[in-house]
Amino acid sequence: MKRFCFRLQSLLLLRELRETQAATVLAKKLEQQRRLEHELAQAQARSEVARANLLQTEGKRFAPQDHAAALADFDRTVAQERGAEKALLAHTKILEETRQAWAEAGKELKAVKNLRGRAEDRHFQDAARREQAEMDEAARRIAGASYSLLS
Repeated sequence: MKRFCFRLQSLLLLRELRETQAATVLAKKLEQQRRLEHELAQAQARSEVARANLLQTEGKRFAPQDHAAALADFDRTVAQERGAEKALLAHTKILEETRQAWAEAGKELKAVKNLRGRAEDRHFQDAARREQAEMDEAARRIAGASYSLLS
């Protein structure tokens, strides 16, 4: 029997490489997402601390410089929190695009693998048919030879 040879093997290898690369990029983006979520949580915690400091200065004797410093600190931490939220939101969109690219690469790989499977099945069916035809031919020759001996 002839050895099976898939004509699109190079395409299959390229699709496997593309899917692997897309998975690697997705893993990196997920790690960045976790880091950005952690940074957002830290920024939110800093904002809460600044908010608490601002509220503490309001109930005490009024000192404009203390209040101004607490207010400036609060404004700065809120701006950092908003920046972290925007970065996370932007990265979430990028992450979704990366997931889509990975899914698409997986679909393309699956399509080529399905083609390979069908080609392999066809190859083995053809080989089995040829083998059966050879066996039938050999059986006919043997039967023909034994018939001619009887005559």
